[in-house]
Amino acid sequence: MKRAFLWVLVLAAGTVADPASAYDSVDPATAYAMATSNPKVFILDVRTPEEWLWVGHPGKNAAGEGAALDGKVVNISWEKEKKGALILNPSFLTDVAEAFADDPSIVLLLMCRSGKRSAAAAAALEAAGYSVLNVATGFEGAVDSRGYRTVNGWKVLGLPYTYSGAAYPD
Repeated sequence: MKRAFLWVLVLAAGTVADPASAYDSVDPATAYAMATSNPKVFILDVRTPEEWLWVGHPGKNAAGEGAALDGKVVNISWEKEKKGALILNPSFLTDVAEAFADDPSIVLLLMCRSGKRSAAAAAALEAAGYSVLNVATGFEGAVDSRGYRTVNGWKVLGLPYTYSGAAYPD
């Protein structure tokens, strides 16, 4: 009961507060450098499992680049599909606590497609006591004048990614 009440408070804080002022942001290249050089830094991809598998995610590519990301990238959805709509994942905080053994010394680099969902998730996790940074431009980045995501995301910058591997089980 206490955990459910805390989750409601965290969600309320995350939706009412301005998430842009709750935490710091980093660009994808900085996130990559941090995750590959510090054993206590992880990338938490908050996209849906379908996005994770179909669009790709940070990881070792076919050329072997990004091997240092093995074990450093976890997918836990901020939102879940229910009856054709996305709703907040009611077990998000619990899933994060289980995935990272509730270790207060870790730093989570939150990522989504463009930085919006990861910003909301970062605010919620920070309110729950986690050390977080938002990967502001996300995996695919912002849209160009034609509406394509070709501007500043992880993929666009040429950072290593893969389509393999299972998402964190929901």
